Amino acid sequence: MVKILIGLIAFWTVIGCSQTVNGLQQKLEQQVVNNAAVHGIPAQAVLVNKNGKVIFKFATNSPSSRLPQTLDEHSVFPIFSVSKLFANVLVYQLLERGELNLEDNIGDYLNLPQQWQKIPLRALLNHTSGIPEYFTMTDGQVVAPKTIEEVIIAFQDQQPTSQPNEKIAYTQTNYLLIKLLLEAITAQSYETLVEERIFHPLQMSNTYLHGRSDTSNSVASYLPNGGQDLVANQYVFPTYGNSHTGAYSTTHDLNSFLSGLMSGKLVNVTLLRELWQQNKLTNGDMNYFSSGWHVEKMGPWQSVGHDGGALLRVTAMLNQRSGEYMLFIYLTNGNLDGVWSNRLIGSLQQHVLPDTFSRLIAWARYKDWFIF
Repeated sequence: MVKILIGLIAFWTVIGCSQTVNGLQQKLEQQVVNNAAVHGIPAQAVLVNKNGKVIFKFATNSPSSRLPQTLDEHSVFPIFSVSKLFANVLVYQLLERGELNLEDNIGDYLNLPQQWQKIPLRALLNHTSGIPEYFTMTDGQVVAPKTIEEVIIAFQDQQPTSQPNEKIAYTQTNYLLIKLLLEAITAQSYETLVEERIFHPLQMSNTYLHGRSDTSNSVASYLPNGGQDLVANQYVFPTYGNSHTGAYSTTHDLNSFLSGLMSGKLVNVTLLRELWQQNKLTNGDMNYFSSGWHVEKMGPWQSVGHDGGALLRVTAMLNQRSGEYMLFIYLTNGNLDGVWSNRLIGSLQQHVLPDTFSRLIAWARYKDWFIF
Protein backbone atom coordinates (compact mmCIF):
# COMPACT_ATOMS: atom_id res chain seq x y z
CA MET A 1 0.00 0.00 0.00
CA VAL A 2 2.85 2.41 0.87
CA LYS A 3 4.49 1.87 -2.54
CA ILE A 4 1.14 2.47 -4.25
CA LEU A 5 0.63 5.74 -2.39
CA ILE A 6 4.18 6.93 -3.15
CA GLY A 7 3.63 6.15 -6.83
CA LEU A 8 0.31 7.99 -6.88
CA ILE A 9 1.84 11.04 -5.20
CA ALA A 10 4.66 11.11 -7.75
CA PHE A 11 2.15 10.78 -10.60
CA TRP A 12 -0.04 13.58 -9.28
CA THR A 13 2.99 15.83 -8.73
CA VAL A 14 3.94 15.50 -12.41
CA ILE A 15 0.35 16.05 -13.56
CA GLY A 16 -0.07 19.09 -11.33
CA CYS A 17 3.12 20.73 -12.60
CA SER A 18 2.36 20.13 -16.27
CA GLN A 19 -1.12 21.70 -16.43
CA THR A 20 -1.64 24.93 -18.36
CA VAL A 21 -4.51 27.32 -17.71
CA ASN A 22 -6.26 26.37 -20.93
CA GLY A 23 -5.56 22.73 -20.29
CA LEU A 24 -7.10 22.98 -16.84
CA GLN A 25 -10.22 24.66 -18.22
CA GLN A 26 -10.67 21.92 -20.80
CA LYS A 27 -10.06 19.22 -18.21
CA LEU A 28 -12.66 20.68 -15.81
CA GLU A 29 -15.25 21.12 -18.55
CA GLN A 30 -14.72 17.55 -19.67
CA GLN A 31 -15.01 16.38 -16.07
CA VAL A 32 -18.40 18.05 -15.69
CA VAL A 33 -19.60 16.60 -19.00
CA ASN A 34 -18.38 13.16 -17.93
CA ASN A 35 -20.17 13.49 -14.60
CA ALA A 36 -23.42 14.10 -16.46
CA ALA A 37 -22.93 11.03 -18.62
CA VAL A 38 -21.78 8.68 -15.86
CA HIS A 39 -24.32 9.68 -13.21
CA GLY A 40 -27.30 10.66 -15.34
CA ILE A 41 -27.28 14.32 -14.31
CA PRO A 42 -29.63 16.42 -16.49
CA ALA A 43 -28.38 19.94 -15.67
CA GLN A 44 -25.31 21.35 -13.93
CA ALA A 45 -23.82 24.72 -13.08
CA VAL A 46 -20.34 24.79 -11.57
CA LEU A 47 -18.00 27.50 -10.27
CA VAL A 48 -14.53 27.48 -8.67
CA ASN A 49 -13.03 30.52 -6.93
CA LYS A 50 -9.44 30.88 -5.72
CA ASN A 51 -8.69 33.71 -3.30
CA GLY A 52 -11.53 35.85 -4.61
CA LYS A 53 -10.96 35.20 -8.32
CA VAL A 54 -13.25 32.94 -10.36
CA ILE A 55 -10.94 30.46 -12.11
CA PHE A 56 -13.64 28.24 -13.61
CA LYS A 57 -17.33 28.52 -14.39
CA PHE A 58 -19.36 26.24 -16.60
CA ALA A 59 -22.98 25.23 -17.07
CA THR A 60 -24.50 22.55 -19.25
CA ASN A 61 -27.72 20.64 -19.68
CA SER A 62 -28.42 17.42 -21.53
CA PRO A 63 -31.52 16.69 -23.64
CA SER A 64 -32.92 14.73 -20.68
CA SER A 65 -33.10 17.95 -18.65
CA ARG A 66 -36.09 19.06 -20.73
CA LEU A 67 -35.01 22.67 -20.32
CA PRO A 68 -35.69 25.15 -23.11
CA GLN A 69 -33.02 27.60 -22.00
CA THR A 70 -29.24 27.52 -22.18
CA LEU A 71 -27.71 27.50 -18.71
CA ASP A 72 -25.07 29.86 -17.35
CA GLU A 73 -23.81 31.16 -13.99
CA HIS A 74 -27.05 33.14 -13.56
CA SER A 75 -29.37 30.15 -13.98
CA VAL A 76 -31.50 29.68 -10.86
CA PHE A 77 -31.58 26.30 -9.10
CA PRO A 78 -33.46 25.26 -5.96
CA ILE A 79 -30.69 24.81 -3.35
CA PHE A 80 -32.62 22.91 -0.66
CA SER A 81 -30.63 22.54 2.59
CA VAL A 82 -27.89 24.93 1.48
CA SER A 83 -30.58 27.41 2.59
CA LYS A 84 -29.51 26.62 6.18
CA LEU A 85 -26.24 28.47 5.64
CA PHE A 86 -28.11 31.79 5.49
CA ALA A 87 -29.70 31.06 8.87
CA ASN A 88 -26.28 30.15 10.25
CA VAL A 89 -24.81 33.49 9.22
CA LEU A 90 -27.69 35.41 10.81
CA VAL A 91 -27.01 33.59 14.07
CA TYR A 92 -23.29 34.39 13.81
CA GLN A 93 -24.07 38.08 13.31
CA LEU A 94 -26.13 38.16 16.51
CA LEU A 95 -23.37 36.27 18.30
CA GLU A 96 -20.80 38.82 17.11
CA ARG A 97 -23.00 41.65 18.40
CA GLY A 98 -23.36 40.02 21.79
CA GLU A 99 -27.10 39.49 21.39
CA LEU A 100 -26.90 35.77 22.11
CA ASN A 101 -24.50 33.04 23.23
CA LEU A 102 -24.36 29.58 21.72
CA GLU A 103 -24.28 28.07 25.20
CA ASP A 104 -27.64 29.71 26.00
CA ASN A 105 -30.68 27.45 26.07
CA ILE A 106 -33.40 27.88 23.47
CA GLY A 107 -35.88 28.19 26.33
CA ASP A 108 -34.19 31.44 27.35
CA TYR A 109 -35.70 33.01 24.23
CA LEU A 110 -38.77 30.98 23.29
CA ASN A 111 -41.78 29.57 25.10
CA LEU A 112 -41.45 25.85 24.34
CA PRO A 113 -42.65 22.61 25.92
CA GLN A 114 -40.72 21.85 29.11
CA GLN A 115 -38.70 18.98 27.62
CA TRP A 116 -37.21 21.28 24.96
CA GLN A 117 -36.36 24.26 27.17
CA LYS A 118 -32.80 23.20 28.14
CA ILE A 119 -31.42 22.58 24.66
CA PRO A 120 -28.33 24.76 23.95
CA LEU A 121 -28.39 26.86 20.80
CA ARG A 122 -25.17 25.18 19.66
CA ALA A 123 -26.95 21.80 19.69
CA LEU A 124 -29.55 23.14 17.25
CA LEU A 125 -26.87 24.25 14.78
CA ASN A 126 -24.93 21.01 15.19
CA HIS A 127 -27.96 18.72 14.83
CA THR A 128 -27.37 17.23 18.27
CA SER A 129 -30.51 18.56 19.96
CA GLY A 130 -32.45 15.29 20.02
CA ILE A 131 -35.53 17.04 18.61
CA PRO A 132 -37.53 14.76 16.26
CA GLU A 133 -38.61 15.67 12.73
CA TYR A 134 -41.71 17.81 12.33
CA PHE A 135 -42.98 16.38 9.03
CA THR A 136 -43.46 13.04 7.28
CA MET A 137 -43.37 11.97 3.64
CA THR A 138 -46.46 10.27 2.23
CA ASP A 139 -46.95 9.32 -1.43
CA GLY A 140 -44.24 11.71 -2.54
CA GLN A 141 -45.69 14.64 -0.63
CA VAL A 142 -44.60 16.56 2.47
CA VAL A 143 -47.13 16.19 5.29
CA ALA A 144 -46.65 18.91 7.91
CA PRO A 145 -48.70 21.11 10.25
CA LYS A 146 -50.20 24.17 8.59
CA THR A 147 -48.33 26.67 10.77
CA ILE A 148 -45.14 26.77 12.78
CA GLU A 149 -47.26 27.37 15.89
CA GLU A 150 -48.97 24.04 15.26
CA VAL A 151 -45.55 22.39 15.07
CA ILE A 152 -44.79 23.57 18.62
CA ILE A 153 -48.17 22.40 19.86
CA ALA A 154 -47.61 18.97 18.26
CA PHE A 155 -44.37 18.65 20.26
CA GLN A 156 -46.09 19.02 23.62
CA ASP A 157 -46.13 15.28 24.25
CA GLN A 158 -43.00 14.27 22.33
CA GLN A 159 -39.79 13.46 24.16
CA PRO A 160 -36.20 13.98 22.91
CA THR A 161 -34.69 11.10 20.97
CA SER A 162 -31.34 11.72 22.74
CA GLN A 163 -29.70 14.12 25.16
CA PRO A 164 -28.14 17.34 23.78
CA ASN A 165 -24.67 16.78 22.30
CA GLU A 166 -25.01 13.01 22.62
CA LYS A 167 -25.27 12.09 18.95
CA ILE A 168 -26.07 13.54 15.54
CA ALA A 169 -29.72 13.47 14.50
CA TYR A 170 -30.12 15.64 11.40
CA THR A 171 -33.60 17.17 11.50
CA GLN A 172 -35.15 20.19 9.84
CA THR A 173 -36.90 21.02 13.12
CA ASN A 174 -33.63 22.41 14.50
CA TYR A 175 -33.83 25.19 11.96
CA LEU A 176 -37.47 25.96 12.65
CA LEU A 177 -36.42 26.83 16.19
CA ILE A 178 -33.47 28.86 14.86
CA LYS A 179 -35.93 30.80 12.70
CA LEU A 180 -38.14 31.52 15.73
CA LEU A 181 -35.06 32.51 17.74
CA LEU A 182 -33.91 35.01 15.11
CA GLU A 183 -37.37 36.54 14.86
CA ALA A 184 -37.73 36.79 18.64
CA ILE A 185 -34.42 38.61 19.08
CA THR A 186 -34.73 41.00 16.12
CA ALA A 187 -38.52 41.50 15.95
CA GLN A 188 -38.25 41.01 12.17
CA SER A 189 -39.39 38.19 9.93
CA TYR A 190 -36.80 35.63 8.94
CA GLU A 191 -37.29 36.48 5.27
CA THR A 192 -36.66 40.18 5.88
CA LEU A 193 -33.51 39.41 7.86
CA VAL A 194 -32.03 37.26 5.10
CA GLU A 195 -32.79 39.82 2.43
CA GLU A 196 -31.59 42.88 4.37
CA ARG A 197 -28.51 41.36 6.01
CA ILE A 198 -27.26 38.98 3.31
CA PHE A 199 -28.89 39.19 -0.12
CA HIS A 200 -29.01 42.98 -0.53
CA PRO A 201 -25.53 43.84 0.87
CA LEU A 202 -23.92 41.23 -1.36
CA GLN A 203 -26.09 42.12 -4.39
CA MET A 204 -27.42 38.57 -4.68
CA SER A 205 -30.09 39.68 -7.14
CA ASN A 206 -31.04 36.20 -8.34
CA THR A 207 -31.43 34.61 -4.91
CA TYR A 208 -34.77 34.42 -3.16
CA LEU A 209 -36.86 32.41 -0.73
CA HIS A 210 -39.94 30.32 -1.39
CA GLY A 211 -43.03 32.51 -1.35
CA ARG A 212 -41.08 35.75 -1.87
CA SER A 213 -40.68 35.61 -5.65
CA ASP A 214 -41.81 33.72 -8.74
CA THR A 215 -39.96 30.38 -8.97
CA SER A 216 -41.36 29.31 -12.33
CA ASN A 217 -38.14 30.23 -14.16
CA SER A 218 -35.92 28.09 -11.94
CA VAL A 219 -34.36 24.88 -13.23
CA ALA A 220 -36.75 21.94 -12.83
CA SER A 221 -35.73 19.57 -10.04
CA TYR A 222 -35.67 15.77 -10.05
CA LEU A 223 -35.09 13.30 -7.25
CA PRO A 224 -31.66 11.73 -6.70
CA ASN A 225 -31.19 8.08 -7.58
CA GLY A 226 -33.93 8.05 -10.22
CA GLY A 227 -32.87 4.66 -11.57
CA GLN A 228 -33.87 4.17 -15.20
CA ASP A 229 -35.58 7.55 -15.60
CA LEU A 230 -35.73 10.93 -13.94
CA VAL A 231 -38.44 11.37 -11.31
CA ALA A 232 -39.83 14.88 -10.81
CA ASN A 233 -39.34 16.28 -7.30
CA GLN A 234 -42.85 16.97 -5.99
CA TYR A 235 -41.84 17.74 -2.40
CA VAL A 236 -43.03 21.18 -1.36
CA PHE A 237 -42.34 22.40 2.16
CA PRO A 238 -44.45 25.06 3.87
CA THR A 239 -43.08 28.60 3.61
CA TYR A 240 -42.44 28.62 7.36
CA GLY A 241 -39.65 26.13 6.58
CA ASN A 242 -37.60 28.66 4.60
CA SER A 243 -34.87 28.57 7.22
CA HIS A 244 -34.06 24.94 6.41
CA THR A 245 -35.03 24.74 2.72
CA GLY A 246 -36.85 26.79 0.10
CA ALA A 247 -34.08 29.07 -1.17
CA TYR A 248 -33.25 29.45 -4.86
CA SER A 249 -29.91 30.73 -6.11
CA THR A 250 -27.20 30.69 -8.79
CA THR A 251 -23.52 29.83 -8.89
CA HIS A 252 -22.80 33.54 -9.34
CA ASP A 253 -24.78 34.56 -6.24
CA LEU A 254 -23.53 31.70 -4.10
CA ASN A 255 -20.01 32.74 -5.04
CA SER A 256 -20.86 36.25 -3.81
CA PHE A 257 -22.20 34.77 -0.56
CA LEU A 258 -19.22 32.53 0.14
CA SER A 259 -16.71 35.18 -0.97
CA GLY A 260 -18.39 37.74 1.28
CA LEU A 261 -18.24 35.30 4.16
CA MET A 262 -14.58 34.35 3.65
CA SER A 263 -13.50 37.99 3.28
CA GLY A 264 -15.25 39.18 6.45
CA LYS A 265 -18.10 41.13 4.86
CA LEU A 266 -20.73 39.20 6.82
CA VAL A 267 -18.97 37.93 9.95
CA ASN A 268 -15.57 38.50 11.52
CA VAL A 269 -13.18 35.93 10.01
CA THR A 270 -11.55 35.15 13.36
CA LEU A 271 -14.96 34.32 14.79
CA LEU A 272 -15.67 32.09 11.80
CA ARG A 273 -12.52 30.08 12.41
CA GLU A 274 -13.58 29.55 16.02
CA LEU A 275 -17.08 28.49 15.01
CA TRP A 276 -15.73 25.99 12.49
CA GLN A 277 -13.80 23.96 15.09
CA GLN A 278 -15.13 20.43 15.60
CA ASN A 279 -16.31 19.23 18.99
CA LYS A 280 -16.53 15.75 20.50
CA LEU A 281 -19.94 14.29 21.28
CA THR A 282 -20.68 12.69 24.63
CA ASN A 283 -20.77 9.29 22.91
CA GLY A 284 -17.09 9.80 22.02
CA ASP A 285 -17.54 10.54 18.32
CA MET A 286 -16.38 13.74 16.65
CA ASN A 287 -19.26 15.80 15.30
CA TYR A 288 -18.83 16.48 11.60
CA PHE A 289 -21.14 19.51 11.95
CA SER A 290 -19.54 22.66 13.32
CA SER A 291 -21.96 25.53 13.91
CA GLY A 292 -24.15 24.26 11.09
CA TRP A 293 -21.46 23.48 8.50
CA HIS A 294 -20.15 20.07 7.47
CA VAL A 295 -16.46 20.17 8.41
CA GLU A 296 -13.55 17.96 7.39
CA LYS A 297 -9.78 18.10 6.93
CA MET A 298 -7.97 17.67 3.62
CA GLY A 299 -4.22 17.96 4.10
CA PRO A 300 -3.51 21.58 5.11
CA TRP A 301 -7.06 22.62 4.24
CA GLN A 302 -10.07 22.93 6.49
CA SER A 303 -13.15 22.26 4.38
CA VAL A 304 -16.61 23.52 5.35
CA GLY A 305 -19.78 23.23 3.31
CA HIS A 306 -23.25 21.81 2.99
CA ASP A 307 -25.22 19.48 0.76
CA GLY A 308 -28.57 20.41 -0.76
CA GLY A 309 -31.18 17.73 -1.38
CA ALA A 310 -28.48 15.11 -2.07
CA LEU A 311 -28.07 16.88 -5.44
CA LEU A 312 -25.72 19.82 -4.96
CA ARG A 313 -23.09 21.22 -2.63
CA VAL A 314 -21.14 24.33 -1.75
CA THR A 315 -17.70 24.02 -0.16
CA ALA A 316 -15.28 26.60 1.20
CA MET A 317 -11.70 25.53 1.85
CA LEU A 318 -9.30 27.48 4.06
CA ASN A 319 -5.58 26.75 4.07
CA GLN A 320 -4.68 27.15 7.72
CA ARG A 321 -1.00 27.61 6.91
CA SER A 322 -1.10 30.18 4.13
CA GLY A 323 -4.51 31.79 4.70
CA GLU A 324 -5.55 31.06 1.10
CA TYR A 325 -9.08 29.96 0.37
CA MET A 326 -10.90 28.17 -2.43
CA LEU A 327 -14.63 27.92 -3.13
CA PHE A 328 -16.41 25.13 -4.97
CA ILE A 329 -20.04 25.42 -6.04
CA TYR A 330 -21.62 22.46 -7.78
CA LEU A 331 -25.34 22.71 -8.59
CA THR A 332 -27.31 19.90 -10.21
CA ASN A 333 -31.02 19.19 -10.56
CA GLY A 334 -31.12 15.38 -10.35
CA ASN A 335 -29.32 12.13 -11.08
CA LEU A 336 -30.00 8.50 -11.93
CA ASP A 337 -27.51 6.73 -9.65
CA GLY A 338 -27.60 8.67 -6.36
CA VAL A 339 -24.07 10.07 -6.70
CA TRP A 340 -23.20 11.95 -3.50
CA SER A 341 -22.58 15.67 -3.94
CA ASN A 342 -19.24 15.46 -2.13
CA ARG A 343 -17.99 13.15 -4.88
CA LEU A 344 -18.92 15.74 -7.50
CA ILE A 345 -16.99 18.40 -5.58
CA GLY A 346 -14.08 15.96 -5.35
CA SER A 347 -14.12 15.51 -9.11
CA LEU A 348 -13.16 19.19 -9.39
CA GLN A 349 -10.81 19.32 -6.41
CA GLN A 350 -8.68 16.52 -7.81
CA HIS A 351 -7.69 18.84 -10.66
CA VAL A 352 -7.39 22.27 -9.03
CA LEU A 353 -6.19 22.00 -5.44
CA PRO A 354 -2.67 23.42 -5.45
CA ASP A 355 -0.97 20.79 -3.27
CA THR A 356 -0.40 17.22 -4.40
CA PHE A 357 -1.50 15.48 -1.23
CA SER A 358 -4.89 17.21 -1.13
CA ARG A 359 -5.47 16.48 -4.84
CA LEU A 360 -4.74 12.85 -4.12
CA ILE A 361 -7.27 12.80 -1.25
CA ALA A 362 -9.88 14.40 -3.52
CA TRP A 363 -9.16 11.86 -6.27
CA ALA A 364 -9.53 8.95 -3.82
CA ARG A 365 -12.82 10.32 -2.54
CA TYR A 366 -14.10 10.85 -6.06
CA LYS A 367 -13.26 7.21 -6.77
CA ASP A 368 -15.02 6.19 -3.52
CA TRP A 369 -11.76 4.98 -2.03
CA PHE A 370 -11.91 5.39 1.73
CA ILE A 371 -8.20 5.21 2.38
CA PHE A 372 -7.93 8.70 3.89
